[in-house]
Amino acid sequence: MTTTNGQITTDAQTTKPAAKKPKSKSSKKPAIKPTWTLTECALAYLESLKVARKSESTVNAYAADLDLATEVLGTETPIAQITLADVERFNASEPVLRTKSGRDKAMPTIERSRRVLRLALVFAEQQGALESAPIAEKPKRAKKDVPLSQREVVGNDDAKLYPTADPSDPAQITYASTGEPVTE
Repeated sequence: MTTTNGQITTDAQTTKPAAKKPKSKSSKKPAIKPTWTLTECALAYLESLKVARKSESTVNAYAADLDLATEVLGTETPIAQITLADVERFNASEPVLRTKSGRDKAMPTIERSRRVLRLALVFAEQQGALESAPIAEKPKRAKKDVPLSQREVVGNDDAKLYPTADPSDPAQITYASTGEPVTE
């Protein structure tokens, strides 16, 4: 076969590639579950943070908190064997509550350490490595039916805070520098 510009086309140029068969979509999730240790779970979670483009300082802080978790719970502990009691033991452990020098850590730091382990376990659950993450239910806050601006102040009785002056005792204004009464 010859084209208008005189070139000869070959069969490879004229035939179209075969259409790809659509893959069948199965409704079942893969039966293979990863059997992660706590260290592998921590590494996978940190990698997911990097993929999500979290800042380097966030990833480093979370890595330090996960190091605490592996120190307390064991590096080779299978995450499927971590129980709620283990998580509570981690939450109350010395490395979470105190610095290496023995001082108490700030509460936001303690809460971050606890949150990071919880997030890593939830991540493992989402990846199929756990049936359910061993985390305690947070107590739900009570709903406030009345807006703050419309609530009655409790415990601030003006009569107790500012007792009324005795009518027989006139107010005296004095100069702070001399202590003499002000006269008009």
